[in-house]
Amino acid sequence: MPQIIDPENFDPPGTFRETIPHPAGHHRAIEKAIMMEHRFAFFFWMKWTRVLQSHSWLQQEAPTLVTIDWHRDLAPPTAEQKEGLDRLNSANLSEVAQYVWKKFDQTNDGHILCAAWLNLVGDIILLKNSADSMQHTFTDRNGHRHTIREFRELNQLENYLQQRKDKNIFLDVDLDYFIHGKGNIVYPDTFEPYSAQEIKAVIDYENKFFKYLLPRIDGMTIAQEPSYCGGIVNSCRIMEVVNSQLFDKNNNWRHLDSST
Repeated sequence: MPQIIDPENFDPPGTFRETIPHPAGHHRAIEKAIMMEHRFAFFFWMKWTRVLQSHSWLQQEAPTLVTIDWHRDLAPPTAEQKEGLDRLNSANLSEVAQYVWKKFDQTNDGHILCAAWLNLVGDIILLKNSADSMQHTFTDRNGHRHTIREFRELNQLENYLQQRKDKNIFLDVDLDYFIHGKGNIVYPDTFEPYSAQEIKAVIDYENKFFKYLLPRIDGMTIAQEPSYCGGIVNSCRIMEVVNSQLFDKNNNWRHLDSST
């Protein structure tokens, strides 16, 4: 197998990463990562948690994951996956990327609890379009309990966030959240994309949800998942609205400059 030239500075195929200002206005940067397949978010969460730890920027046990997704991507890791994760060399990004590609399910529903197993993310907060609101826990390899809260309604999630005292958050957005119906491309009559106004009602830096998130974000992952958005055209249209709600044409945060 060909050797990766620089395994410690490596992005998985099918991903794109940008350096952006910290949304709290700190004098340091964070990254925004876009991927076609959601499971590769795990790669970036591992990388970013290591960075936060190495610079003493992590002010809690592990970053809280706030994820927006049509589905509940909360499949627990199998015993075999746990063993593989425990052996994973987090410093070798090539190894991490290949492990995600080879060993994570292509349904893209197991990456979150795999990350929680390694304590790369702490509590998990999900805004979803499937199943009822619920609360449960997940215990990682060191016995730490991760609270998982799932919400169907944005206002309920906003109220919950006001009770929390998060210091570090990873924001994760799966664009298939913005689909009415299943959105799977093999069922072309089962979906309808959100209108621009419907998307803007959720992705709005002036709502309570983002006013809580933005000062605390230390990394942002966006999954395009065209197979669940009714195709790449729908995915790109949704992406354009989501991105323009948060960033200006120069990739600066809009909330830091109200004139934009």
